[in-house]
Amino acid sequence: MRGIVKVFLASASFLLVSSPAPFSYAQDRPRPASCQAKYRIGTLDPRFGITREEFRHAIEDASSAWAIDQKLFAYDPKGKLRINLVYDTRQKITQHVIAVRAGISARMKEADSIEDRILPLKAKFHVLEVSYSDQLASYERARDSFDQEAQRSKSNGGATETEFQNLSGKRQSLRNQHALLEAKRLDLNRSTDDVNELVRKHNALLVRANGEASALNSSGSIGVQFEEGIYIRAGGKEWIDIFQFENKDSLRVILAHELGHALGMKHNANPSSIMSPLIHTDRLALTTEDEDGLKAVCSPH
Repeated sequence: MRGIVKVFLASASFLLVSSPAPFSYAQDRPRPASCQAKYRIGTLDPRFGITREEFRHAIEDASSAWAIDQKLFAYDPKGKLRINLVYDTRQKITQHVIAVRAGISARMKEADSIEDRILPLKAKFHVLEVSYSDQLASYERARDSFDQEAQRSKSNGGATETEFQNLSGKRQSLRNQHALLEAKRLDLNRSTDDVNELVRKHNALLVRANGEASALNSSGSIGVQFEEGIYIRAGGKEWIDIFQFENKDSLRVILAHELGHALGMKHNANPSSIMSPLIHTDRLALTTEDEDGLKAVCSPH
C-alpha cells in the first residue's frame, strides 16, 4: 500500500513514521507493442472524491511521462483503452487511514499551539509569583514593626496624639498594602488556573491522539499491501482499473505505471522506476531503465 503512514506510540507523545518505501502491486500483463493509443474514461466511482475532469488531467499528466519523442496517448471519448476508478475495500481502508492521520495531525498541531501559549503564561506566572512573594515579605515586616510599636506604646501607658496619628497612618498603609497583595494573589490564582487549564487541554489532546494512533496500529490497516492498479487485455478489449491511491501524486504514478503496461512494457528491477513491480516513488520521472524499456517496445525493429 503506497504512502500509508505507520503510527507508533512513544511514551507521552507519538511519532508518525513513513514506511521506508511506499509501494503497490501492479500486474505485468503486457500487450503487443503499440506506441500510439487512444484512451477514454470508463467507470469512475464518486466515492474516490475526484471529478471526471480531474481524473482526465491526472491521466494526461501520467501519459506525458512517456512522451519523450512524441505524444503516445490521446484522449478520445471512443478510445479503445478504457481507464476506470474501481472502489472497494482497498480505497475505503486508505481513506480511513488518511482521515485518522489527518485527525491525529490536527490534534498534535493544536497541542503544539497550546504549548506555545503555555510558555509565556508560565513566564508571567513566575513574574507575578516573585513580585507577590517580595511584597508579602515587605508587608509582613511592616506589620511586625507596627505590632511592636503599638505594643510599646501600650506598655508605656498609651500613645500620645502624635504617636496615635503616626500609628493610624501606618495602620492605613498596611491596609492598603494588604488590599494590593490580595489583588495580586487573585491575579496569581487566575494565572495559575489559566496555565493549568491549558496544560489539561494539551494533555487531553495528546491522550486522544495517542489513543487514535494506538487504535490505528492495532486495526490491521497499517502495513497491508494492496494491488493498486491493473492493466488487462482480453477478448479484443483493453482496460486499466485503478483500485487505490492516497493523493493525486500517487494516482498519477500508478496511472503512468499501468499506461507503461499498455504500451507493452514489463517491470524492471530499479525500485526508483515507474515500472518497478513495487512502486516506490511519487515522481513522474523516468529512470534509465524506464527509458530503455520504452525504447525496446517503441523503437522500429
